[in-house]
Amino acid sequence: MTTPYPPQIRLLTPEDAPRYRDIRLEGLQQDPDAFSSTFERESAMPLSWFEERIVNGNVFGAFAGSELLGVAGYWPQQGVKVSHKATLWGMYVRQTARKLGLGRRLVEAVVSHATGRVEQLQLGVAGDNEAACRLYRNTGFSEYGREMKALKQDGRYSDEILMVRFLARD
Repeated sequence: MTTPYPPQIRLLTPEDAPRYRDIRLEGLQQDPDAFSSTFERESAMPLSWFEERIVNGNVFGAFAGSELLGVAGYWPQQGVKVSHKATLWGMYVRQTARKLGLGRRLVEAVVSHATGRVEQLQLGVAGDNEAACRLYRNTGFSEYGREMKALKQDGRYSDEILMVRFLARD
């Protein structure tokens, strides 16, 4: 890959929606077991739906020039009793950009964004996704549970490992 390095990590804006839509749909096709949503569902959504996800989901992107190589989102929980928590969601790095440290940089961007806003950052990861589990452990997340048969696709179940990282709150 001949792209400028290091890639820039930044929050996406609604203008990034076409690129975000492309990478999100790619992720749903390439790694369908890694997401609770499906390609069929999201490919039917209008571009405005992706714009809304970018804004409400605080989606970070890793850019090499104008090419979007990876994404990860921060979703704060709503409600007085749960507003101290947020979710890291929608993590995906393109196959061509893996093993370059972008996953770690995206997680760190979400953690940095969350610090001072919430006390804990949670995520769910497919139990058989060893690379993702290793990335999350190496960035300070700890397993706190397992949801058995959390996802079902084509008659096949997948467990989801539940992880948390506690953050200092200013």
